[in-house]
Amino acid sequence: MKKINHIAIIPARKNSKGLRYKNRLLFDYTKKFLKKINWFDKVIFASDDKYFVSKCKKSNFSYYKRQKKNALDNSSIKSLMLEISINFNLNKETVMWLFYLTIPERKIVDFYKLKNITQKKNFLSAISFVAPKTHPFDCWVVKKKLKKFINNDIYRRQDKIELFEHHHYLCAFKIKELKKLNSELINSNTTPIIIKEDIIEIDTKKDLIKFKNRKLNK
Repeated sequence: MKKINHIAIIPARKNSKGLRYKNRLLFDYTKKFLKKINWFDKVIFASDDKYFVSKCKKSNFSYYKRQKKNALDNSSIKSLMLEISINFNLNKETVMWLFYLTIPERKIVDFYKLKNITQKKNFLSAISFVAPKTHPFDCWVVKKKLKKFINNDIYRRQDKIELFEHHHYLCAFKIKELKKLNSELINSNTTPIIIKEDIIEIDTKKDLIKFKNRKLNK
């Protein structure tokens, strides 16, 4: 069987609105986690923040200066992945893995599970899913007149269809599938991986405090 290359991509924009320089604060958590994994041929740190140049050198990561158009507030993660795949001339069978610094807590067993999935002959892409905090049937559009976001009169929890929302805690895909994925790196062929644990994603100071408190209580 032909060897499949695995490449980890860490996107990190310099500007952040919720928590100033949050990627600088969280870098070490992902660095330490990736040191536990031995199947990545390369770790590419895609950023517009020169602060990380020396940190990447010390960590044996490849620092890549992402294009300005793919480092904006409204730039999709897919646009950056396409940029990297082209500039690094990646083979269509290469598996790209996405690692957001804002998800600092990970279980290695989850990543080994995904690694096994990527070895399957028919693998194209995979992403994790979590239970939504609010069911869409309960959501309203609040304007001058209230309107149910999804028109329904279902009030019993057990009558509501079980739904999940995607989460980039786990995310991997083959280069050959990238153009077929949507802006969040999903399509109908994506393999879903259900995660039941509470995942903390840090975007505000409040999130950071919650994360540090949870670490202290473990």
